[in-house]
Amino acid sequence: MIKDKKRLQKFRRDIRNGCKRIMSAVSLAALTIRSTAYASDVVSQINSLSTFVLSIIQAAGVIVTAWGVFEFANGYQSHDGTQQTSALKRIIAGLIMVGAGTLMSMLGVS
Repeated sequence: MIKDKKRLQKFRRDIRNGCKRIMSAVSLAALTIRSTAYASDVVSQINSLSTFVLSIIQAAGVIVTAWGVFEFANGYQSHDGTQQTSALKRIIAGLIMVGAGTLMSMLGVS
């Protein structure tokens, strides 16, 4: 009779441990499935943020390029070589900013 009680207690303990392991595995699987389901939402938000930032950079590039063109014309009119050089640097920087999206896609970043 004592052996039967010990066996019964061991059996109950084994059942409890088995149930705990099964519940842990099920909850882990549920969390994994849920996290992968929300991962696409997070990635789409990051992509839209990246697109927004690149749009701002491109818009700033257009402004910097236009500023450089006007500055170059002013330097050319006054025959100021330093101002012309500075304006050319500004134009090139603005063109790089305008082409940032294309440049990033060529590098494989976005």
